[in-house]
Amino acid sequence: MLRRLTGAATATALALTGVAAVQTTYAPAAQADDASLAAAGYDVICENMHTLGSLTRADVGRARAIMGGTVDMNQYGTMTLAANPSWKPQAGLDTAGDRYMHSLHWALPLLKTGLALGDAEGQAMERRFVDLMVDWVRDHPVSKRTYWQNHPQYLGFRIGTFVCMNRLATAPAHRDWAAKQLRVELKKALAYGTSGNNTTLNLKLTAYAGARQAGTSAQRTTLRDQTVNVARRLAHADGSDLEGAPGYGLYLGTIMHRAHQVFTRYGATSSAAKIASMLQARGSFYAHASRPDRNLETIGDTHLQRIPAGVFSATSEAEWVRTSGASGAKPSALYKRYAGGYAFGRSGWVAGTDTSSTFYSLRTADRYALPSHRHADTTAMTWYADGVDWVADPGPYAYDGSGLRSAVVRRNAHSALVAPGTPNRSVYGSVKAASSAGGIDRTCVYDAGYLASSGFELARCLYYLRAIDAVVVEDLVRSTKQSGTVQQQWVLPSGVTARTSGRHVALSSPDVTGVTRNARMLTSGVPRVSGATTTAGILGQVYGKSTRGSVVRVPLSVATGKTTRVVTVLTSSGTPGVARTTVRGHKALRVTVNGRVQTVTTSVNEFARLAAKVSFARSKAKAKVGQKVRFSTRVTSLGLPAKRAKVVLQERRKGKWRKVRTLRTKANGRVSTKVKMTSKGTKRYRVVVRAKKGSKGWRTVTSPTVTVKVKKKPKR
Repeated sequence: MLRRLTGAATATALALTGVAAVQTTYAPAAQADDASLAAAGYDVICENMHTLGSLTRADVGRARAIMGGTVDMNQYGTMTLAANPSWKPQAGLDTAGDRYMHSLHWALPLLKTGLALGDAEGQAMERRFVDLMVDWVRDHPVSKRTYWQNHPQYLGFRIGTFVCMNRLATAPAHRDWAAKQLRVELKKALAYGTSGNNTTLNLKLTAYAGARQAGTSAQRTTLRDQTVNVARRLAHADGSDLEGAPGYGLYLGTIMHRAHQVFTRYGATSSAAKIASMLQARGSFYAHASRPDRNLETIGDTHLQRIPAGVFSATSEAEWVRTSGASGAKPSALYKRYAGGYAFGRSGWVAGTDTSSTFYSLRTADRYALPSHRHADTTAMTWYADGVDWVADPGPYAYDGSGLRSAVVRRNAHSALVAPGTPNRSVYGSVKAASSAGGIDRTCVYDAGYLASSGFELARCLYYLRAIDAVVVEDLVRSTKQSGTVQQQWVLPSGVTARTSGRHVALSSPDVTGVTRNARMLTSGVPRVSGATTTAGILGQVYGKSTRGSVVRVPLSVATGKTTRVVTVLTSSGTPGVARTTVRGHKALRVTVNGRVQTVTTSVNEFARLAAKVSFARSKAKAKVGQKVRFSTRVTSLGLPAKRAKVVLQERRKGKWRKVRTLRTKANGRVSTKVKMTSKGTKRYRVVVRAKKGSKGWRTVTSPTVTVKVKKKPKR
């Protein structure tokens, strides 16, 4: 459906670029858009195909640059466009840019601006656009297109480009040609299922539009439903993402917004309503994932970015953050944990330029995350206070296959617990505490990722003491295979200076307004400050650009079978102090900041006990009356044998579990006993492992039930 900029609308749009407006009487080639949108030169469908350029801006500068042979691919580099392109990788593009070349969406400013100008220059732009499309198709026969040319990301953009060509091209023959390409590309789009990440959602959305333009009714229905299903699968009910990176969840939110626009325009109102409901939940998540400077925290492949305009409703929490409190609904919660594997907390919500709030994040990584954009970042945390990013996450750098890109995704690059060996990314964190009450946020995560490779088990509890504005981190390290040293690591961004004095680290940095701020770190270990290396301290929080920070490390030496604990206090409100104490028989930490006191009961011990495991087996599943069956039990805590554990063997009789006998495990955590079968029937057994008073590292736990089928002993 072609709709051109006309009259005053053209003059307004072109005035933005300093180009004289050209009056035009070109008529639409198909059904017109709404009059109000048409007057602004806006095509709803085309503008929601994730394409570069906009009819409302008439991007003459970009179009002229393309005509001159230069294509700005944004963060992916600059492409040199020959008169007859070879479509081969170029030195001016990174790996992603070489692939985006085949999306063709970068050429759309030629079509859009050419139509807006309507003069000889504009006609030349449209001809160049058509020639590029035809040249690419001619040089890439369907049977010879590579995996990356048909990857959902680039296939989706290419389909969106053909959708725009089919709707906007001047000549009917060109629109028909684009329709033919859409029918070809739709076959490949339908071959992809609904797995994948945001690229799949973009593909399904553009393919749905392609089917509406040139496909069959069955294709339209399938692709509409697939778009909704992918959107639902990629977002948890609480609005958090499934990518392991809030930035990519935000990107997903923009695609969902475009899907809502496209569904609405095509009259798919039910599907549009489903998408709108998902977007509402996502707005709250992005509000809480944003720091006081309004940037999303750079977790996983998230670069520094703000919530964009026009995606979330005017009354959403996301809008309040985006506008720094000028509009939208001010969030009320100060602590949130999300199913996507995040915990966020803060001191408050401040409108305007905020140089007083404290914000922190903890990566729990306790759910499956799509591997494309998640880092090996369980236990990683960040800390932002008084307008300064004090403790950071590395960000994505760039998708260029470089050593730096490889480094930032590993555990060693994060403000986390770093053990010898390589963590298994398929082993999720396990959240053992998550609450906010009495002015204290409490989040504890258990990390068994290193257990298989080097035998280290890690526990991190983060407490935010709101009354004294202190972040307290209590870490536990246990070794099950070998002695070694685990590093408690804090990555400091460029601009933050660190100076150690005993167990204190003095931090200094200018805030967002340029005023110098100070903060303190107190640890029960011995802190060491070092410069950035290729594996830690280099941050890529802006795509394709790296900065060098520094790293504070606290080494935790632990012997086989032993446990080491360290407590760290972070505050920008004064000089901290910490001491161990007890509260009603529970271990606690007494934390002070400039004489102000707040006490928190610790969760590390309870957290360790929750890691206890029991295995229970019988020597035979079938027996005869009079025979004996051996029952074997092994009890472990944090991977180590639980010696002298009380094991109660029980049998289910007359609707109740009844004690058979009480046993004690040996030094290896094992114990076994034989039980004589005295009657026929199906017998059910289990063991209950009871923690004796004062025990550490395990708690009362019940095994799964096993059965023994007993038959009557045959008569002789």
